Amino acid sequence: MLDEPTSALDVSVQAQTLEFLATLRARRARRGLAYLFISHDLTVVRQVCDRVAVMYLGCILEEGPASQVLGAPRHPYSRALLASVPRLGATRIAAAALGEPPNPAKPPAGCAFHPRCPYVEERCRVETPALGPLSPEHAVACHPVAKGLA
Repeated sequence: MLDEPTSALDVSVQAQTLEFLATLRARRARRGLAYLFISHDLTVVRQVCDRVAVMYLGCILEEGPASQVLGAPRHPYSRALLASVPRLGATRIAAAALGEPPNPAKPPAGCAFHPRCPYVEERCRVETPALGPLSPEHAVACHPVAKGLA
């Protein structure tokens, strides 16, 4: 397990670490290797992960191949995370999500993201959505997405 392995490294050591992880990734099939990479740096996640699980308050909200989750996110929180990544040449950073994050010790009822979600429905306030398939490899936990509204 790698928990934020590149967060406090200078650029050259980070590059060496990412190169090492790329080597492990290339050898995984032959050796049955896997690693769990935990990070807030989506640029790094895109480089070193085959599959991605986006979590919010300890719940998986979207999971699937990195190319799908990071290339075409479906959950509103996944979209907000990707919108918050600074882009070269951008004049401003997009707002990640509305409002303040809830207290993790007292999470809201229903979907944990509902107080900040632009697609919130009444059902979201009372019922926690199950992680359901969008395709055989991509799943999301969102009532509006499941109905095709988000």
